Amino acid sequence: MVGIAIALIVVGGLATMWLVQAMTTTTNVLTVSTAVDRGDKIGRDDLTSIQIAGGQRIDAFTVEQQADLEGKTALVDLPAGTLLTSANLGDELAVPSGSSLVGVSLTGAQLPGHELAAGDRVRVIDTPVAQGDPPEGTPESFEATVFTTSYLAETQITVVDLIVPQDAAADIAARAASGRVALVLDESAGE
Repeated sequence: MVGIAIALIVVGGLATMWLVQAMTTTTNVLTVSTAVDRGDKIGRDDLTSIQIAGGQRIDAFTVEQQADLEGKTALVDLPAGTLLTSANLGDELAVPSGSSLVGVSLTGAQLPGHELAAGDRVRVIDTPVAQGDPPEGTPESFEATVFTTSYLAETQITVVDLIVPQDAAADIAARAASGRVALVLDESAGE
């Protein structure tokens, strides 16, 4: 009995020593210092570090990997302070199978006043030619999801990349090339 008691005390002491050492060891991991939108590239100014207790099993990138992360793409919206992991950073956003990516250049009159963000569900509305008569019936529309947006200040044009069904991609691209589209926001990703 005495031998078993001594063995349990030794094992308990070793386990306690390991636990204390694991809890006092820290690891420096990377977080974002400011909010980064889905689809945006990570820059040096976006990164900061925090210390977390060692022994945790998380997939966070360490400070030593900072140079490897610059230029990576945010796969989801990253609020300030978010730990950076392989689940929320990647080389580029993926287009779902059976879908296509179509770029649409739009003026302010062709967009809703609400700023579009990745993940917003929109409809692409077929509009008449410039200075043409309004349609007599309900215009044709196509459902889409916003992939990324960028505003070109020098031309005051917003380029919206849309994820659309493959079978509608050619119709949307043809209308977009002639400027015969407008976007209607149906569901904001942030709501």
